[in-house]
Amino acid sequence: MLDFDSGFMTADSLIEVQQNEWQFNSYVYSSQNHLKPKMKSQTNIEPACDRLRALIPLKEPITDTFILKAVEEAMIEQFNTSGEDVIDESGFGQSRYFAHGTTDVSSFIDSKENFDWKAIPNLYSQKTVGRPTKASQLKLTFKLDDTVTVGNSGIRTKICDLKSHTPIYCPWCGMAPYRGNNGHNAVLLMNDDNIPFIYCSSCKSRNMGVSSSGNYNLHPDDIYRLNYEKNGALVFINTINSRYYGLGKEPGINGKIVRELSTLEHAKQFCKHHSLNIPDTFPRARYELVFDSDKIIDIKEGGYINRYNAPEILKKAAPNNYTAKYPLSIARLIHHVFAHDKEIIERFLNDLAYAVQKRKKLITAYLVAGTEGTGKNLMFSLIIQPIFGQQYCTQTDMDAFGSQFNSFLTENVFALISEVSGNFSSNERKNLNTTEKMKIAITDSDIQIESKGRDRINGKNSCSLIFATNRAHGVVLSKDDRRFNVAPRQEQKIAETIWWPGYNQLKEKIAKEIQEFVWYLKQTEINYNWIGFVVQNEPKELLQTLSSTNADDFFEAFKNGNIEFFKDNHPAYTSINSSYSDNDMIVCTLIDDLKNRKGLTMQELYRLYSYINNRNIQAPAFTKMATSYLGKTKSFRDGLKVKRGYAVAWKKQK
Repeated sequence: MLDFDSGFMTADSLIEVQQNEWQFNSYVYSSQNHLKPKMKSQTNIEPACDRLRALIPLKEPITDTFILKAVEEAMIEQFNTSGEDVIDESGFGQSRYFAHGTTDVSSFIDSKENFDWKAIPNLYSQKTVGRPTKASQLKLTFKLDDTVTVGNSGIRTKICDLKSHTPIYCPWCGMAPYRGNNGHNAVLLMNDDNIPFIYCSSCKSRNMGVSSSGNYNLHPDDIYRLNYEKNGALVFINTINSRYYGLGKEPGINGKIVRELSTLEHAKQFCKHHSLNIPDTFPRARYELVFDSDKIIDIKEGGYINRYNAPEILKKAAPNNYTAKYPLSIARLIHHVFAHDKEIIERFLNDLAYAVQKRKKLITAYLVAGTEGTGKNLMFSLIIQPIFGQQYCTQTDMDAFGSQFNSFLTENVFALISEVSGNFSSNERKNLNTTEKMKIAITDSDIQIESKGRDRINGKNSCSLIFATNRAHGVVLSKDDRRFNVAPRQEQKIAETIWWPGYNQLKEKIAKEIQEFVWYLKQTEINYNWIGFVVQNEPKELLQTLSSTNADDFFEAFKNGNIEFFKDNHPAYTSINSSYSDNDMIVCTLIDDLKNRKGLTMQELYRLYSYINNRNIQAPAFTKMATSYLGKTKSFRDGLKVKRGYAVAWKKQK
């Protein structure tokens, strides 16, 4: 009910407002004192004037006194703009009685909607953005994860789960002993920037809140969180190396990028450019490649900023009730690279399906060998890179493992290592380090990462490896290798096959097939018994035989008690016309006497190894090598003597 009895509002003016300005139903009528003098006291008689009332039906009932007060203030502000009391402010009292009126003025409108009081602009006092700059003002802020009591329900709920206009108990005075009533007295609202704030009528009456307004602001850290969730840009501190990074758009670059920011001032400039407030504390997160997640920002739950942005071709699901097929051109290329070996192709497709479906690193690698031009690089660039993202699939060589910098393992999900050679380095010790790095890169997910000009850090290795070589004997493999799947060597150039359509034509064909191939892999039933295990096929066994070093053979023969090996590899036994030296005779006597020995000392083993392999290896180096194969020396009894070395049980000779 609106009461106009001061004479500043005429009947014609109010009806014009009703018909042209109000977008809601209403009834305007005259009161009993319309056009009559009004005696307030013996000496105070108001002259005759239009005395009017307006009844306004509400779209939703107002059930809270503090909301009612806000609506009253809004209506008073609408009419009493000139400083005159156009509307009677005392008419809003809850105990106010209105007698029936007259029909001298009667204007009824019911063709519009009922009044939506929630749509009143600036309904709850002055709105604040909520950017406190002083430390003391942080006490007047709340966090999205704070809990409050909702209305009269008594239910405690996180503020982030509430909708705007939800009545709540004020977090500051809702249960304070100085409050005269037990009802809820605050409301959660949104300001013009769509940032939540809390208004409390009780706090306002006591000059509490920001600037004594009864308003309480969202904490700047949470404002920052809402802002980066809205526009996808943020500054964060990388917990891996404790440096500032910015995620957002940069001029001249398509898509969002992550760039290191060298100083705090650069971080502030980045925030200003991307319309971000400066938080009290910047969020902290790991900046790493999370292969199995499509989330780019997951600070709240997982604490990471994801380097990996999967291509749409990998994320897109197959249509309903659609069965994908193995595309012809892709099949021809893969089968040619793997030399049409059915077993190794089946294992490769199974592992590829695992990488597509589960988005996990493979802990086994593939070695493809062949003459130049067999399509090894072509398969990687036309199939692997489009599926997993070109920027996350790199081509490099063995120097990447010989180098001390291995950050490429944390920035890629697949790598093709070209021109693999068993001779990693001319330096034997460096060769060992390179081989070990290669093994670690294939199997381990948690590794130490070292970038140029950066400290060594712990990082995630999500990179699966494919090795390619033109050499017949590319990689040195141990006989118990559990890392490599080896394809047969392909001698035919791909351009010489009868199906070869030409490079550009093949590129076009595969580009059209690649989505079908991804769907085919997604629908492939994975054999999990194969994951992490290698194919022990004929090409691998041949490579292992070729790869076996002299040291492998020597120490294996000694552990197995194989005297025939030492006889077969001693020059004096293979050539009866040899001119024996004194050393020949000593070694010959030692081999002849092996069947009577219970073991050999380190010195005897060293003499035997050096002579058979014709290597002038230093004694300390041999000791380390023997220890790596046989373990530490132990005491053993040989006849009446106790010796220190390695005991052995010799096989019976044929």
